[in-house]
Amino acid sequence: MPFTKSSNPGTIYLTTYIDGKHYRCSTHLKVYPNQWNSEKQLAVISNVQSQLDNHNNEIVNEQLNKLRRYYSEFIEYVSNNYVTDILETLKQFIFRDDAKTKLVLVYVAAEALEYYHKYVKPSIKESTKRQNESLLSEFGRFVDTLPKNDKTMQIFSQKGLNMYKEYLIDKMNRSKTDGKMRNFGVGQLNRCGAIIAMLINKVFVPREIVSNFVVWIKVDDPRREDQIGYFPLFDDEVAAIENCSGLTPVEEEYRDLFLLHIECGQRVSDLAKLLTGKYDVKKGKRYNFIVVTTMKENIKAIIPLTPRMRMLMDRVKKQKLVDPIEFERKTKGKGNNTYNEAIRRIAKKAGLNRTIVKIDSTQKEVKKPLYETITSHYARCTFITNMIKKGESPEEVRRMSGHASDEMIRTVYAQLTDEEIIKNLESRLKLNHDENGITMD
Repeated sequence: MPFTKSSNPGTIYLTTYIDGKHYRCSTHLKVYPNQWNSEKQLAVISNVQSQLDNHNNEIVNEQLNKLRRYYSEFIEYVSNNYVTDILETLKQFIFRDDAKTKLVLVYVAAEALEYYHKYVKPSIKESTKRQNESLLSEFGRFVDTLPKNDKTMQIFSQKGLNMYKEYLIDKMNRSKTDGKMRNFGVGQLNRCGAIIAMLINKVFVPREIVSNFVVWIKVDDPRREDQIGYFPLFDDEVAAIENCSGLTPVEEEYRDLFLLHIECGQRVSDLAKLLTGKYDVKKGKRYNFIVVTTMKENIKAIIPLTPRMRMLMDRVKKQKLVDPIEFERKTKGKGNNTYNEAIRRIAKKAGLNRTIVKIDSTQKEVKKPLYETITSHYARCTFITNMIKKGESPEEVRRMSGHASDEMIRTVYAQLTDEEIIKNLESRLKLNHDENGITMD
């Protein structure tokens, strides 16, 4: 029966009397008191309950029926054998299947995630749903390492989350030194922990499955942004892409799209809006400006409609092989891998062999040629870097690129050489050493 004096889920205990003595063992299973059928000694399955509650109760009943079989075997055993420690023998029979509590915890977490996707945040992208689902597999491996006493619903607490964090950090550290172990970096660590914290706070606590909110404190990534993925293209590399020959017709269209991407500097999801016409045009004194409401930040990006950008947009609009609607659909769903794959093929044909050095999530240095690492994000990096080199302020670049703040631009993109700074100063201040009496050694 469930043991609780509140409306919160109560633990189900197995109670028995043997030779006049009362024994009670926790089954590590929980059910709401109003969802417990005392007569049948089973959790209630009902159409008036939520899908999550019914799934949890189905698992509970399945495990209870298994425990009843184990108990019958225990009774038969003690009837035919001399047993000195009744309680210990009972536990050996009842808890022979260590996987049962893992099954319950992992299944409840999976059902909570399904509930979150369906009711709490139904607008979530399909690609994010699949990523969230994949993160639960690590939680299952964590539960498998726990001792029996910790395989309870109490794992969905701050203490349990802290234990999970220790497990994840240990796995990350081992992956740094074990050459046979699959890389497990700080980014994946934080995603694994954050998804469990989110389920506790957004599903379990509001539904009173557990009592308290939890806090996931991110583990800091020691890598700099320019060691992860900040790699702008050089002018000669952009020219090599533009003048590349030997491309297939579809690659030519993707090449023009990539050049437009470099010219506008948007995220790929907002580039799709330029293809489908989901933007406004505002008139300025020198240029017209394209105004796009960004998908990620839901703020406006204001892009100068330069002659080159107008030319590229006209060229892209004449495309016949790259369908704008399909491009936008892939951007919203699975991610546009087709676009990235085309960019890499084009870069290889253009001879972009510059060595790119990255630091992976386990702090290992990885060297690859540019044509193997290039993605659509390189276009955004190139645009922002070029704007900074032209002397545009981080705030102006923020508005053009659709960043929520200029912090990333100031700390990552605005790293200019002395020569570039001098060039900008000369352009901005219009220094003339002959007119102003300034001489240069």
